[in-house]
Amino acid sequence: MFYWLKSLSGVIESMNKRTFSAAERYAVWWHHEKRCWLCEEPLRLESTTIDHFLPESLLKQPQKLATILVHWGLPEDFNINGFENWLPCHPHCNQNKGVKNLKLTPANVIVLEKLLRDAPAVRKTALKIGADAKKDKVIGLIRAALEKETIGLSDLQVLAPRQPAQAELIRLDNGYWLHKDDIARECDCQCERESCLDYVGKVHCYFSGALSDWVIQAGLYWKCYDEVVTCPRCERSHKRGYIGRAQVCEQPYRDQTRHTDED
Repeated sequence: MFYWLKSLSGVIESMNKRTFSAAERYAVWWHHEKRCWLCEEPLRLESTTIDHFLPESLLKQPQKLATILVHWGLPEDFNINGFENWLPCHPHCNQNKGVKNLKLTPANVIVLEKLLRDAPAVRKTALKIGADAKKDKVIGLIRAALEKETIGLSDLQVLAPRQPAQAELIRLDNGYWLHKDDIARECDCQCERESCLDYVGKVHCYFSGALSDWVIQAGLYWKCYDEVVTCPRCERSHKRGYIGRAQVCEQPYRDQTRHTDED
């Protein structure tokens, strides 16, 4: 009975938490460099959770919240559930942080100052995306139909026969579509194995120009990139994609641009 009650309280607590719209999540992810603010590693949109800099649980503790706002030098109307308090985060990093109150350190002050400074721009982006919701819904329906193969790319060309290049899209295995003009590099996955993770054989990869130069140069299928391995250079465990990367691998490549030790 105790276990059931404990589980029920967890469900009720989760129901009371802020639910983020797709527009809010995208805007926070985009404006904060598409990185987890806690571990500072690159973060995919589909893996992004929104973390509250000051815990959301403080809304249920008004006296404690008032004390913390004074402690951090924040106004009384500081919005716990606003863009000035939201940051992108990996699910596991978010879970590990929990509801701990952060210490007033110079590094955290810098983070908070940036949050306050960027909040208007992040809000503007979210509102812009929300205003395009009707268009996004239509696009979503079209993508769903393409995935179910009830229509094909040739059907889309009928809508714009004079602009066939608009239909030259490539569907990635993560569900996203990439226009051929946005491809910065394509190659078979550069991992050392004969078969990529979760595949039989090598995956042919497409890399968007929006990705970092390091990711594009690595040439790894995203699942292979994120796979945690024993690094052949520094013998520590980290993501395969970070082998030889400065500030992550203890034996970084001399040439970080070409991923090589050659001069």
